[in-house]
Amino acid sequence: MQARDIARTMLLCAIGGSADAIAYLRYDTFVGAMTGNTVLLGIDLSQWHLGDAYFHIGIIAAFFAAIILTRSALRSEIPPTIPLLVTAAMLAAAEFITSRWSAAVVAAALGMQNAAVHTIAGVPVNTVFITGNLMQLGSSVQSPSVPQHRDALAVLTASWIAYAMGALLGAVALHLIGHPMLVPAGLAVVAAIAEASRR
Repeated sequence: MQARDIARTMLLCAIGGSADAIAYLRYDTFVGAMTGNTVLLGIDLSQWHLGDAYFHIGIIAAFFAAIILTRSALRSEIPPTIPLLVTAAMLAAAEFITSRWSAAVVAAALGMQNAAVHTIAGVPVNTVFITGNLMQLGSSVQSPSVPQHRDALAVLTASWIAYAMGALLGAVALHLIGHPMLVPAGLAVVAAIAEASRR
């Protein structure tokens, strides 16, 4: 485990946390946490709010499609740097879409990021949602003396902390700057550059 692995984890998770916080505060929806959107979809249907149900289905579909397309691209030996750069461009572009459907663009961007980098230091990690990471973290806590579990503890703990810090950053950016989604977009550019330097 190297310090750059932790830094990489934290950078990617800060992107996810900041974008999710901005979208939630703007549109009352998630763009990385599809568990949350599935719950919102169920609530929409229970209240017969079909417009909101279509909206949440659209976000989930955008996230899912981006994962499929990104994994297909990686199998064709496209380096992860490319999806990360596209993620940055999509996050920036979403800032200038005036309807709430910009959230679907952000969801696709985060789906792409999560598919592009899904293992850090040999540890499977999600960088745009946290529930699965916490589950793995709970398993790793059981036997911290095992070297693989020590790496998992470090990466997964860093992912949770960085996601929370990213959410804080996104919420603050929403109130302080005119185009807050440019914050996670800028972080995604840095992540792409860092990914390229690993090659």
